[in-house]
Amino acid sequence: MRLAQGLGIGTRETVAFVGAGGKTAALYRLADELWREGHTVIATTTTHMWPPPPEAGWPLIVSRAREGRLKALAGALRREGRAFVVAEQGPDRRLIGLPGGDVEPLTGLADYVLVEADGARGRWLKAPASHEPAIPPCATLVVPVVGLAAVGQPLTAEVAHRLEVLAGLLELQPGAVVTEAALARLLLHPEGGLRNVPSMARVVPLCNQADTPERRAAGRRVAAAVLRAHGRISRVVVGAVLGSPQACECWQPSAVIVLAAGESRRFGRPKQAELWQGGTLLTRVVTAALSSLATEVVVVLGSGAERLAPLLSADASPHLQCVVNMGWEEGVASSIRTGLRTVADRVAAVAFVNADQPLLGARELDALLSRQALTGAPLIVPLCRGQPRSPTLFSRELFDELSALQGDAGGRQIRDRYATRGELLQFDDPLPFEDVDTQEDLERLRRLEDGRNRL
Repeated sequence: MRLAQGLGIGTRETVAFVGAGGKTAALYRLADELWREGHTVIATTTTHMWPPPPEAGWPLIVSRAREGRLKALAGALRREGRAFVVAEQGPDRRLIGLPGGDVEPLTGLADYVLVEADGARGRWLKAPASHEPAIPPCATLVVPVVGLAAVGQPLTAEVAHRLEVLAGLLELQPGAVVTEAALARLLLHPEGGLRNVPSMARVVPLCNQADTPERRAAGRRVAAAVLRAHGRISRVVVGAVLGSPQACECWQPSAVIVLAAGESRRFGRPKQAELWQGGTLLTRVVTAALSSLATEVVVVLGSGAERLAPLLSADASPHLQCVVNMGWEEGVASSIRTGLRTVADRVAAVAFVNADQPLLGARELDALLSRQALTGAPLIVPLCRGQPRSPTLFSRELFDELSALQGDAGGRQIRDRYATRGELLQFDDPLPFEDVDTQEDLERLRRLEDGRNRL
């Protein structure tokens, strides 16, 4: 998806970019997207920055006088639909920005006002000084930026602006390796990514420089950590603003709902408690879900709940919740409703996983979550050898229809109804999606898994 879609840009926003690792590139990228859609755009800064390159075609307005500035802006917007405005230009050609209070009058002239509100001297990470960042009070959206190129690098002055201050925020020694956890901590820190954010502004971090598979994977893990930790932040963008225009991912809170309420009639005894590689079928699936990028995991128990619930004590996690479906005898729809009620007010997507899929791993779940983050599709369906399989991932758009299911109807009818709008995700290996209905199925899967492990 595009950067504007990932950031959740609304109408007539004032967007402030802070942090390090690509603020300027992100500002120009967003401005270009909005302008090409026919919107009027003003770009400015409340700090110092280099002027836009001549080939970009930005009308540049330099004026310390507010009235003259507004008049010149109005004319430029009529002619070009966009303009870059600052108070003055220094002898080194750097632009000297507007006071924060001078940004609000701009909001009445254009559809969007984009502000670079921080400086980082080209580094990938930064800690703000006491007077930073200079976020205008009228900002409706603040975008803290971090550079994923810093992950795995030593924390030095070449990587970080204000090294000593940043080391204190991250609880790292200078020279220590920068980790994904450190980037998440910086984005969440009240003296880091959240410093000086206006109380009514939304915060959407941007993990930039995701221009290799390794960096993109790191950005996804940073996004998951931020979303799990902070209620104010409800989306994180992972992308490379200098790369493909459609390659931004929007990560929002998500849940894996493990359906484990059935009585296993065909199996002959509770199959959720059957042993598999040192655990049980149920704990195997729960472990995979907890290892995924999902924000939280909900296990829906029903038949035999008093026996199954203790099996999950070893998986104690702040992101795991067990609920009991008292109406489990109705069928799977009641478990879908129970699980969805538990998370619907705080997640943007759910994947329903059966408790009898012992070979399903975090890899498959993350593939579904990543495709949804990239496309924003209402559902993501795994496809194995031409056949749709479980689990399907459903977006918030479909929650009401899922909640209306009755009896033994699962999500298949909704999946089929929205097939033309969904994304099919091809998997070559069907084994992770195999389920266990009978004891013969379990033995067959064990033999297949043993054979795969010997290869």
